[in-house]
Amino acid sequence: MNGLSSKEVLKSRELHGSNKLPEPKLDKWYDFAKEALSEKITMILIAIAVLQLFLGVMGVMDLSDPIMILVVLAIVTCIAVKTGLGVQKSAAELRAKTSVRYCDVIRDGKVQTINKDELVVGDLVCVGMGQEIFADGYLIEGKISVNNAAINGETKECKKTPIEGYVHKKTTSTDAYTNQNCLFAGTTVMSGEGKMIVTDVGVNTVNGDTLVKMQTLEAPKTALDIALDNLSDFISKWGTIAAVIAFAVLTISGVIQVGYGEYFSGGVLNIIQKIAQNFSVALTIIVAAVPEGLPLIVKLVTKQNVKTMEKFNILAKNPGKIPELAYVDIICTDKTGTLTTGIMTPKKIIDGFGNEVNKDSVLWNNIKANISLNNSATFDSENNITGGNSIDRAVLSLVNPETYADIQKKYPVKLKQIFNSSNKYSAFTTKDGITYYKGAPEKLIEHCTKVMDSSGEIIENNDNDTLSNAITAMTSNAMRCIAVTMADGDLVENEIPNDMTFLGIIGVVDPVRDEVPSAVKTAHKAGIQVIEITGDCIETAVAVATECGIYKDGDLALTNDEFEAMSDDEVKSIIPRLRVISRCSPNTKLRLVTLAQEIGKSVAMTGDGVNDSPALKRADVGFGMQGGSDVAKEASDIVLTDDNFASVVKAVELGRTFMHNIMMFLEFQLPINISLLILSVIYPMIATGALLASVQILIVNIIMDSLNSLSFGGEPPKDEYMTEKPIKKGSGLFIRGAKKRIAISTVAFIALYGIITFSPIANMFASETEAMTARFALLCFMAVFNGFNIRTEHINLFNGIGKNKLFSAIAIGIFVMTFALCNFAENLIKVTALDFKHWVVVVILAFMVIPIDLIRKIIEKKRENK
Repeated sequence: MNGLSSKEVLKSRELHGSNKLPEPKLDKWYDFAKEALSEKITMILIAIAVLQLFLGVMGVMDLSDPIMILVVLAIVTCIAVKTGLGVQKSAAELRAKTSVRYCDVIRDGKVQTINKDELVVGDLVCVGMGQEIFADGYLIEGKISVNNAAINGETKECKKTPIEGYVHKKTTSTDAYTNQNCLFAGTTVMSGEGKMIVTDVGVNTVNGDTLVKMQTLEAPKTALDIALDNLSDFISKWGTIAAVIAFAVLTISGVIQVGYGEYFSGGVLNIIQKIAQNFSVALTIIVAAVPEGLPLIVKLVTKQNVKTMEKFNILAKNPGKIPELAYVDIICTDKTGTLTTGIMTPKKIIDGFGNEVNKDSVLWNNIKANISLNNSATFDSENNITGGNSIDRAVLSLVNPETYADIQKKYPVKLKQIFNSSNKYSAFTTKDGITYYKGAPEKLIEHCTKVMDSSGEIIENNDNDTLSNAITAMTSNAMRCIAVTMADGDLVENEIPNDMTFLGIIGVVDPVRDEVPSAVKTAHKAGIQVIEITGDCIETAVAVATECGIYKDGDLALTNDEFEAMSDDEVKSIIPRLRVISRCSPNTKLRLVTLAQEIGKSVAMTGDGVNDSPALKRADVGFGMQGGSDVAKEASDIVLTDDNFASVVKAVELGRTFMHNIMMFLEFQLPINISLLILSVIYPMIATGALLASVQILIVNIIMDSLNSLSFGGEPPKDEYMTEKPIKKGSGLFIRGAKKRIAISTVAFIALYGIITFSPIANMFASETEAMTARFALLCFMAVFNGFNIRTEHINLFNGIGKNKLFSAIAIGIFVMTFALCNFAENLIKVTALDFKHWVVVVILAFMVIPIDLIRKIIEKKRENK
């Protein structure tokens, strides 16, 4: 089968179209503007501004208030548009990267690996276990089982075999899903391998419309989103109560000050103006209470982390899982390709007597035939080994391409069973009725009654002790052992005959990655338990785990059989000591994750095989491998493009950074919100008028906070994050003493406001406008100084500040902007210019938040050292 020629590919693409699905429609800038202006609070503010604008035109109110409210809202809308476009672009880039898939096709008589988007009608596609099917078509060679859940919701596997003389006719009948030979885009191959002819591509496939819609489905809200929504709702409720009280107090205090008759005199427009003014202040209290910057910073930090993760070979398919990484306290990791390089090299080949095989012997010719025929890897058009798993590719390297081609031609296939992790072997029957087996030694050797010697003579043998000792010596040296055997007669699927002839053991080595021992050490310092789960035998598994630093004397290493023999309660009791599971089955992975979660653990799981998908989905965070099956990648939350364990640990560090950045913003924002809420209610009761003008509150709460969300969103990882213990499940939104820090900052803010408002310092301000200007500047400066407190728990507030240059730039920018507004905006935002003495007092009072917090840090460090 030669497949299409290059010219036929171009002609087919021109006639039937591309397999690339159309890109989802992107929102325009005005869509984001409309969304921003549709917020309830924003709409009410616009209504108030319009009313005040009308009253200003009528001459009963100053025009500056409504104009500045509209200006502030315009700035906020611009920020929302810019953020929305940026997040949308980032999501589109992520979608493009996660949707990249490759498949093998035969074109011009050669096997070629192409992007799935390049498939055309008529292509001859190689399909195999773990691969997704990317276009509609029908099977013409081989035997496979597919999962059609993507198109009909049925998880039961459907067997597919070719139909001789089949002529394809397109149908919309759902019966085709389960017929003998038809295959459909979006489904996955669960076992077997074969070749298919493509009949429909792109949107013309049965599942095309659904696949397009899936690109734009919004992910459900994460636990963090829900927690932040609940926090906002809680604060909004109390903000509304405070607003009602403030409106009543302002109105009553106004009446008391000038008398009922005077207050409500002057005509309807004057009365409306006074009520509108009080209502505007009350409304801005609600605005002040709600942390509007929260959604912004979550989007910004998520976008930042996704981009940062990509730099470290971490593709966050599901960005909503990034915060979950901060909770991970167990990492269950594969060995091959994750702890090790995945580049397996055959090192030793022994016969049934423990001797090294002579490569000029008849025995070696039989071993070559076995590994050439009984193999899912192959040579491509450039004689590079492609396809199959790492073992298949490693053993095929023992054969040159010419010998491989000769053997393939000499022994046509009659029956074939490819390797899967449940059976742990593969088999191939030739037309001559000889079946070759390749797989785990403990699976095959017990079924061997004969041994082939170097001359090709078959000898009866029931003594496996010598062979067993030789295998143990190899596995103790971190070699992975593969047994090769043969038998007369056709293979019976999923059955091993009991009279096989043993050919040999191939030992392959897979060195530990250089960076893994250091990454394991970092994980242990971070309070994370690492468990190696591998298909290798116990000796090899322990040897590799010891080299990586996962296993040491006194730790627990189990075989799959030992694990399965334990009750659930026994497993739960040994999980804290467990470090290795050898010959691990997919069911054991799933059971380990489930039981660990039942005792309150947060589990990260790596996986690359078809049968790993249940465990990957069940894990708190599932890590798929770029070199793994499409099924595993689809089931995972994060894909490692370098398949490296060190990247898992780096992902945990970035997840912890994410949570720290969110908490830093909360610790920055909530003291402002809470103190404004309390003071805005109390101040009118003690003094007259409002604490701050409504436009000032809007500037502080929306513009200043949006800027600071940018500065905290860019805070990089810190070394101390990976010396902390993982966040405990169910610990709530506020972690590591955040509530206490927020409370201290809030009390400090209120106390400093009390000093500038009610102490003798208040006498230095000649007018209420001057005093209000000082209060406005004080709040802006306190927020900036508190930002320095929050970004580090070190006594040195400048520790690591050079790594986040945006923080310093925004802090300086807010100082300059506050000074400029107070000196030049004047009536526009109800301020006036302050003299030098006033600025000195404001800066000194604002700076006091730093020594207050330093005292807290010193006390806490003393407690930690006790």
